[in-house]
Amino acid sequence: MKQDFTIWRNQILQNPRDISPLKFGISQDEVIEIFGNPDAVSTMRSDGKPLILKYHDIELHFDRKAPHGLCLIYSDDDIELSITAEQEETLQPITNTEPVDNEFFLRDGAVYFSGLYENGLLKEVAPKDFCCWHYWGKSSAACFLGGIRLRGADPASFRVLNYAYAMDKTAVYTTSGRVSDAELAAFQVLDNGQNDSGAPQGYAKDSRQVYFHNGDGKVKVIKGAEVSSFRSLGDTYFARDEKRIYAYGKQLPKAELTSWELLGHWYSRDARRVYYLNREIKGADRDSFVVCTPLDAAPLADHLARDKDHFYQNDEMIEETLWLERLHEMTQEP
Repeated sequence: MKQDFTIWRNQILQNPRDISPLKFGISQDEVIEIFGNPDAVSTMRSDGKPLILKYHDIELHFDRKAPHGLCLIYSDDDIELSITAEQEETLQPITNTEPVDNEFFLRDGAVYFSGLYENGLLKEVAPKDFCCWHYWGKSSAACFLGGIRLRGADPASFRVLNYAYAMDKTAVYTTSGRVSDAELAAFQVLDNGQNDSGAPQGYAKDSRQVYFHNGDGKVKVIKGAEVSSFRSLGDTYFARDEKRIYAYGKQLPKAELTSWELLGHWYSRDARRVYYLNREIKGADRDSFVVCTPLDAAPLADHLARDKDHFYQNDEMIEETLWLERLHEMTQEP
């Protein structure tokens, strides 16, 4: 027997910590088993599955990485709601004994971090006193981003929000530094903080500003964004508010909100134009435009598309013969 979604909605509004019978990491099939078919699904997909299921005014966001578990419960329609997993539970005692890129591991009774070029020892850190999650970690005396100590961070209140953001009682941290002037009490992440290539990236907001972190450089404040209605579309690249579409932290200035749709692989379109990330593809035919990048293409592969007149690699027109070569390379068996 399906559960009444309205009863569950009222339950989480009263107590956001109790999302039962759902739980973070649950699959889409399990959610549908509980609530029935959703009212809408997102056009954004991963492995053929939509990244967002919408029931009434609440969106259930799923991780784009397999097994595509529930990672965010969100609404900005009549209520402002954003629930993520309790990340203190994510920081777990260290158990890895083998080096894995960008993660902590144990060796000879000490804690190390497996960096890009070498394995670094965390000095004066006892394994029994260390908890971690991917490249975030802490002991009773210090907090870490990889092999770097976060100066001034408070271990007692430190918690990881997602792949891109963490916070304590004094500051918000990202993989490239602190977020200046963030309003701590209202700060919330809007997606899982990891892009399709596995790099830290994502949107966040407080009551005054919207932030975009691309994993490389200072966190960007998105000027002109409407905070109350702003939401990430779940893939860490695209977002929207009541007035605008955003791609990679920038406005799509000409995008028509009511007709805009995300096609996949960074392509989108509205009633008149076609876009690649935050750039218009000049000369593209909107009606015949199709994305041709294989679903199983490598995360860092170029993107391919075509319309009735032209062939595209990312946002550039190329000759048909070269385009077909690129497509053949992508579809060849490894």
